[in-house]
Amino acid sequence: MRRFRLRLAISHQEMADYYTGRAAVVFAQADTGESVQFPARLLRSHLDQRGVHGVFELITDDDYRLREFRRLPSGPSGP
Repeated sequence: MRRFRLRLAISHQEMADYYTGRAAVVFAQADTGESVQFPARLLRSHLDQRGVHGVFELITDDDYRLREFRRLPSGPSGP
C-alpha cells in the first residue's frame, strides 16, 4: 500500500470545472514531493462554500490503483 498526504486549497470557482466534469483529473503534489493524480469526482463530497480545503490522504495499492481517499482531521499543524 502507498499513502500520499495532500494539502489541497481549491477555490469554489476552480472546483466548478471539476464538479461539472470539464476536468476529470486532479494533479497535486504530496507532502513527500511526489506528483499524484486522482479522479476529480473524489472531491465532490468535500466541497463547501469556500471550495475544497484541507489535508487529505490518498491510499493506493502497490500498482497505484485507488483504494481510499479521505480528509484527515485538522490538528494544531492543520490547515
